[in-house]
Amino acid sequence: MNEYEKNNRARLIQLLSKIPSQPCPPGWRKTGTFAVGGLTEIGFSQRSELLLVVSSGGRGVIDCTQGEKIARDDEVDGNWYSASSLICEGIGPLKDERVQLAGLAGGGLPLSNKSGESLESAAPNWPKFDLFFCSPYKSALIEGHQTGCLHIASDYFRAFGFSFSGNSFSFATSSDVTVFSKLME
Repeated sequence: MNEYEKNNRARLIQLLSKIPSQPCPPGWRKTGTFAVGGLTEIGFSQRSELLLVVSSGGRGVIDCTQGEKIARDDEVDGNWYSASSLICEGIGPLKDERVQLAGLAGGGLPLSNKSGESLESAAPNWPKFDLFFCSPYKSALIEGHQTGCLHIASDYFRAFGFSFSGNSFSFATSSDVTVFSKLME
């Protein structure tokens, strides 16, 4: 690491250390953390607050608003999954939907919602990442724009992002998935 890189890393660590830690942002509710051994990908339905979880042991569906597992299958091989196109056929209430995935094979979930809230990650202590939730139009990574940002987790993330409605968000590791739901006024 050259001197410029060392100085930039030190600046980033100092900048991020100013952000308070809180496990759940205001206006949101953590609806659950679910153990999922061998988790490879996750993806939100485009029609609901349901999250499809793909693992080495099959597929599951989590209702993000209720924080409940609502469907599961143990089929590990089949033409229901394509790592190259990052698409998976749903099960249970998602059986008629092809879900876009993010995780081990790549891809991505929405990083902001229509309210302007966002999720950002940084890895000054790579390979561990820090995940930040930011209020509308704020950024954990820009000095002077951090007000309203919270450090919500540190881990080895496979994927993170919002549902397509923006009323749920999730982050996943190789062994679990955590889901949040927006409090409705």
